[in-house]
Amino acid sequence: MAGKVVTSYLNRYGRSIMHSEEFKQAMNQCHHKRSSVGMHTMRVVAASIWVCYLLKKLHVQTDSEAVVKGALCHDLGILGRDEKFENNKECYREHPEESVEVAKELIPDLSTKAEAIIRTHMWPVTAEAPTCKEGVIVSLADKVVAIRDFCSFGQSRYLPEVDYTAPKLSGEEELKRYSA
Repeated sequence: MAGKVVTSYLNRYGRSIMHSEEFKQAMNQCHHKRSSVGMHTMRVVAASIWVCYLLKKLHVQTDSEAVVKGALCHDLGILGRDEKFENNKECYREHPEESVEVAKELIPDLSTKAEAIIRTHMWPVTAEAPTCKEGVIVSLADKVVAIRDFCSFGQSRYLPEVDYTAPKLSGEEELKRYSA
């Protein structure tokens, strides 16, 4: 069931982002030592969508489109991090703004809410806190997934010699390796 929900939302709101050159690059850039930016992002998206789905069951409405677009773009500013940032501290502080710029290139009509989700996802590392419940959802999902990425024991999920691609969105089975 969870995979079908995630696939449905991604098909509706995220297909063009997932087929972009930036996302292809994200699938193959190491992130959190045991993952790639793209794999991490897919887990953040899955966790965020699942929270939105559960809130909907409780009659709490969320802007699913902003959540999907914000979650898919939240770390795209990390791409090329070794050339852009002098150290991890600078990357933590600066990549949200870089991610907003990449998102605006990918999505010319990016909503104010999706932009805010991307800009504030690193709170409390950055000073700007989320301004909407969707921002809180993505920010918390990012933290949970990052902890899982860092603390996964055993073999790395990311192998530099493998050429990774984004899931094809053809069904539940395609997303299982990225599920939160």
